Amino acid sequence: MASVRFELSVKGGKENDRPELLARLRYGTPQKRISSKTGLYGFRDYWSDKKQTHAVKLANPLFRAEVIEVNEKLATLKARIEAQAADTPTNEISRDWLAAIIEDVLHPVKAEKEQQSGPKMLIQAVKDFIDAAPTTIRHKGRPICAARLNHYKQVLKNLQGMGADGVTIDKTDKTFYDSFVRYMYREGYKQNTIATRVKCIKSVINALPAAERINCEFVEPKKCAAVMEDIDNTYLNEKELQSLAGLDLSGQPYLDRVRDQFLLLAWTGCRYSDLGKLTRRYIVTDEGDEVFSLEQQKTGAKVVIPILPPIVPILEKYDYQPPRPISNQRFNDYIKEVAKLAGLEDEIMTAHTQQEAGEFTPGRVETRRPKWQAITAHTARRSFATNMYKRGFPTLAIMAITGHKTEKSFLTYIKVSEAENAALLKRQFMNQWKG
Repeated sequence: MASVRFELSVKGGKENDRPELLARLRYGTPQKRISSKTGLYGFRDYWSDKKQTHAVKLANPLFRAEVIEVNEKLATLKARIEAQAADTPTNEISRDWLAAIIEDVLHPVKAEKEQQSGPKMLIQAVKDFIDAAPTTIRHKGRPICAARLNHYKQVLKNLQGMGADGVTIDKTDKTFYDSFVRYMYREGYKQNTIATRVKCIKSVINALPAAERINCEFVEPKKCAAVMEDIDNTYLNEKELQSLAGLDLSGQPYLDRVRDQFLLLAWTGCRYSDLGKLTRRYIVTDEGDEVFSLEQQKTGAKVVIPILPPIVPILEKYDYQPPRPISNQRFNDYIKEVAKLAGLEDEIMTAHTQQEAGEFTPGRVETRRPKWQAITAHTARRSFATNMYKRGFPTLAIMAITGHKTEKSFLTYIKVSEAENAALLKRQFMNQWKG
């Protein structure tokens, strides 16, 4: 099978003490390979032939930005070659074909013209980032997923809406950051949404060559922070999940399907984007037990999820091929109808930072509403994490199923009151007490 490999070689074949070596690309099979220069330089001290990339953590801080940039360019180049090879007849794959791809990816004429015409514009940088996203491999080894890419498209609309057409990268500073945040508040956005947009802009700028972003203040965390706030999001306890499961929705098939899909998520901890993987295709047998084994779409994390008793009847109902997911927005509308039919009328209160109409500064806004109005697809994932925690399972065991990498991010999902937490601690203590 044809593959892409990179080799670091000394110019002219003579050994020297330079830390940088030319990166040469080879493509093909062990029997027949074509090769070409990339024009990029790699660092011999940090390069791994086995992993075909630099070990960024080992890099000298003086070279780290350049090492990351070279890694990203090589990964992008590899992805583009593999993608085009799939659509190119074997007899047309040649050294000239390879050189043309390298030139297009690493030395595009368009980029040269833009560099000559003046400083890079922020809006153009966002557009270029979006256009390149499908074939750009990020630091986690995979392209940006569609849901994440949509955030960048929203950023583009926000920047165009605030009139940022003339803002260059070097002028994307603290003053611009303050203007952007004020604009977003005036438009009615909540603080967490603004923080997500700020993170996206930081990602776009950090993806640029070091020379184009070296003096940009926006990427400095202390000056231009992406501040997230903890919001009192809701969850459904096991009794409430049972009330959903007990509803007779045979007369409303669309609600019946959505209810079943929600319960699948609530007993597996999956995101809505992974709902389509809860099928027979992703079931494997591990030590006699059937489990879901899948790769999460958002993060690429590989998780193994036990098939718990509450979802077995649902899987059997659809012969282990649950209905295909609908749009997230429609799902959220329908699951609210289901929750209302289940009688989830308890009033809940949420608080967030937002600028209300007619006000000049943002403040804490409290919203009171019946519980059914707060239910979304993501409530299911939060319900799984909280209910497993309340059952006394270790956080690391639950994180292995949900795919969370840090306990800090996982704990934002746990919605347990102080009284519930005290009762949980006492119950576990009494179970172990040998007095």
